Amino acid sequence: MKSFRFVAAVAALAFVAGCGGSSDGGKKSDEVPVPKGFEVPKGVTLTKGGTTLTEDKPASVVYQVGDKAASAITVTVAAVRKGSIKRDFAFFSLDAASEASTPFYVDLTVKNEGPAGLGGAALPIFAHDSSNTNLPANQIVGNFKPCKNSTLPKSFLPGATAKLCLVYLVPKGKALVSVDLQTGSTKDAITWTP
Repeated sequence: MKSFRFVAAVAALAFVAGCGGSSDGGKKSDEVPVPKGFEVPKGVTLTKGGTTLTEDKPASVVYQVGDKAASAITVTVAAVRKGSIKRDFAFFSLDAASEASTPFYVDLTVKNEGPAGLGGAALPIFAHDSSNTNLPANQIVGNFKPCKNSTLPKSFLPGATAKLCLVYLVPKGKALVSVDLQTGSTKDAITWTP
């Protein structure tokens, strides 16, 4: 049987920080800070930082990938599923901490509201555990049936929608408290409670 390798991915992401200074008059952003020069697409209402949502409730944010592109995205967490290390990772080579952890699979939908393409980008979505730690999604090398498609498609232009599944390993003795979309500071994260 083919063996797969498990790689913990700690993506170096540039997050959009709330810009200081006065708010732009006349822009409909519900007082949510946006990067200088960014115009929120018509029909999109940004979600205020610190908002708590339940599954199937969407949140819209401005997501900036490094210095390259900034686009409004709408994220909807459809489900949070608890997995099994013994069953789901039977053919993976794991370290002791990973073997003792509990896997969670987060099914979500992402829509690119524009104006930029975000092809191949990793999203700043974290598992928040009971020790107040944000855990990044784990990258799986190989075909992983319980949870596929962890990154946006190579071409993800305005108007496109993608269904993703992210894998998180919550350490032994900790509980999953929320799934956090963090494009700025931790206190401004938008959270979904499973």
